[in-house]
Amino acid sequence: MAASCDLLDVEPPELQFPFELDKQISCPLKMSNKTDRTVAFKVKTTSPKKYCVRPNNGVVLPRSTCEVVVTMQAQTVAPPDLQCKDKFLVQSVVVGDGLSAKDITPQMFMKEEGNVVEEVRMRVAYVMPPESSSEIAEESDGPQRILVPMQRNLDNGRSASELSSGSMSLRSADLGTEVGSPAGPVVRTEELLKATGRAAQTRTYAGPDAQSLELQALIAKLTEEKDSALEQNEKLRNELELVRRDASRQGGVSLLFVLVSGLLSIILGYVIKK
Repeated sequence: MAASCDLLDVEPPELQFPFELDKQISCPLKMSNKTDRTVAFKVKTTSPKKYCVRPNNGVVLPRSTCEVVVTMQAQTVAPPDLQCKDKFLVQSVVVGDGLSAKDITPQMFMKEEGNVVEEVRMRVAYVMPPESSSEIAEESDGPQRILVPMQRNLDNGRSASELSSGSMSLRSADLGTEVGSPAGPVVRTEELLKATGRAAQTRTYAGPDAQSLELQALIAKLTEEKDSALEQNEKLRNELELVRRDASRQGGVSLLFVLVSGLLSIILGYVIKK
């Protein structure tokens, strides 16, 4: 049903916007001239910064129609219960034939000037947006859209073993799942950690700098000194064993055995401290 006056019928009688956050929403407004005279119109709103009306004024020829588009700017906050108090006002007045939209002036719609101005008031209502059929199709086709790329990959020779060996996308490797399948691990966490560790070692020792070379040389030198000390210790132990055998044959402990034992004790103590 249209809101009407003696000059214009305005449809719809209430501007309904399918409210969505962060999105511009438009609502068409149709005005029909019921008379045999030329009618000029002007559209006003209580929230001019919130809405854009194109055109906001114009001329409707006798027995013809004119369409206006009202666009609501993108909103960042939804009103409570989607209630809106905004209103629109359509003013209309009879003008002379041959008048164009550029000839319209604000004085034409001032009742104080003696003009017969008719008005149609409209409310603004927010409604829930209808569920898009494309979104429904995407939801129903979701498993197929996942399985088809997987089948195409398998047809091209990309088996699961190739995917697990590193030819998968970075996102799939991070998730540890096969491409195209919501379940079924391909690469385990331990394997990823091992592969990462090997890669880190390769990057670390691929080009050692001067500091690492000095450290390796120092380690080699200490190892060599340690091996030499162990070798000397083994020799001393062998000599001590021979002295003990000689002493046991003679039935007593000779002075030479005491001296060798003391010397060995000193050397062993030095090696252990080092």
